[in-house]
Amino acid sequence: MLTISEKSQLDQNGFLLLKDVVSVSTVSQLRERALELAIAEQKTGKSHTYLPNGTAQRVWNLIDKGEIFEEAIQHPQMLNAMEYLLGSDCTLSSFTVNILYPGAPDAGLHIDYPLSALPTPRPNFPMVANSVWFLDDFTTENGATSCVPGSHRRLEALPEGGVEYEDEQQICGIQGSVLIVNGAAWHGSSENRSDTPRVALLGFFCRSILKPQQDHLKIVSDEVIERATPTLKRLLGLNSLPSLNA
Repeated sequence: MLTISEKSQLDQNGFLLLKDVVSVSTVSQLRERALELAIAEQKTGKSHTYLPNGTAQRVWNLIDKGEIFEEAIQHPQMLNAMEYLLGSDCTLSSFTVNILYPGAPDAGLHIDYPLSALPTPRPNFPMVANSVWFLDDFTTENGATSCVPGSHRRLEALPEGGVEYEDEQQICGIQGSVLIVNGAAWHGSSENRSDTPRVALLGFFCRSILKPQQDHLKIVSDEVIERATPTLKRLLGLNSLPSLNA
């Protein structure tokens, strides 16, 4: 369970760094598999790259790409934070690898979809939230995520591109940490000035009333569904189907 202090940080700042969530051995396995998947997609010419010169890469639908990801997304400490923000019936919106390669520029601050598309004032309670899994140490050199404390309460404004905010903070931490970010908080990756990739996972969650980024019931294999725990089935949306008798 989250402590009172941790809940207060989420409420006041809009983000929370959970330290030592993932063991060293599990981090190593997750990172190895993440890079393996990224390289495989590059070789097929179907990789999802973004930012100038393709200096960032995503790998989608991790639930279907290894049991280690099925287990990771059910981590109780991370899920406690998500359920505190989004309700005990929250669902997984997407689960991806996120890699910043050397030279990746500052991506700028943003709020998460669908909040960015809503009319203002936006809801004053959390609708979506992200978990950023540090598979490398996050430093000021390799693109640690930046956040603006309290910005989730700015229901009318949006961050301006190219503007550095005085209260903006880079959230640095050791590998194995997980950063929880209210989707309404202003956040974004920073420039990777190092000579190595910065590897992370993004576990994005939403309230059960929202449409997820990815339709897990269509893209996750029957094999995964059949062996899924009750928790994973709920996260994939199997408990969110409308009643046929309604």
